Amino acid sequence: MPSQTLDGLKISSRVTLLEPGMYIFRYASQPPADKPVCIALQQAPLGKGSIDFFPAEGVSKNMLTKLGDTIVARVKGGVTTVLITEYHMFDEVIDPIDLRIDRIDTSPAIMRTYAVVATAEPAQAIAASAKPLPITLTAHLKKAGEVTSNEGWVGAPGTEDFIESFAVEWAEKPVGVDLLYTCMVAGSGPCRNVSTGTFVGAKAQGLPLLCVGFSLVGPLRKHYELTGVVVFGNAEPQRLVANQMMHGPTGNEPLVALHIALTPVTKMNAARLKSPWENSATEQTTIAAGQPA
Repeated sequence: MPSQTLDGLKISSRVTLLEPGMYIFRYASQPPADKPVCIALQQAPLGKGSIDFFPAEGVSKNMLTKLGDTIVARVKGGVTTVLITEYHMFDEVIDPIDLRIDRIDTSPAIMRTYAVVATAEPAQAIAASAKPLPITLTAHLKKAGEVTSNEGWVGAPGTEDFIESFAVEWAEKPVGVDLLYTCMVAGSGPCRNVSTGTFVGAKAQGLPLLCVGFSLVGPLRKHYELTGVVVFGNAEPQRLVANQMMHGPTGNEPLVALHIALTPVTKMNAARLKSPWENSATEQTTIAAGQPA
């Protein structure tokens, strides 16, 4: 999200999505004593669930200020989002602050006597495959109008044409998993989380997207890997990080290119993702160039 500077105080924020469960937030960095960084946690107005915070001794107002500061959180009622705000008490660049977020395991694996027993794969088990699942990404660009791709990418780096809105179609979506996504339109706050098949953004309004976020949800989400690339303005392409709002260097750059891939988890590491925009000029289908879709 955009950063703000107020008389030496630099403020930056991001949003992360959490499913129901118990979590531990820990301040895992040790910045210089003369360059303190505080991290505040609060529920963001996205998602259907709610979150309760239980600060450890010495932590007040859900503010983590030093190495080891801890807050336990309880998410209930559905997926919810947490707004993470960093306050830099100076106007200099230092190493990024590490905020560790760990989910408390409540599965049988926590038992001392628990052992993994090799069994035959159930009939409904997901077959291992390194091939991305078929999805369709549709977006509305300011100049090009509505475009669609069955390869999961739209837009192009290094152009002035930006993405105003988009939707992900997952026609053969398996049971037990779904993709949630959200965005922030220039001049407004974050949009609500939506699932596949729903548009986010402001179609044909001439307003760019400044942030986007994606997350896999459902009991079988660990069977799939979410990868992709986002490009904001003239900045370098960024690898998509699940459960995190992605934005440009200042938070004001428009989203010009987006790539999403969903792949069944395999035991082998997949090959490094090549740029989806190499030789891609003929593979995006323009539905209504220059006209509102």
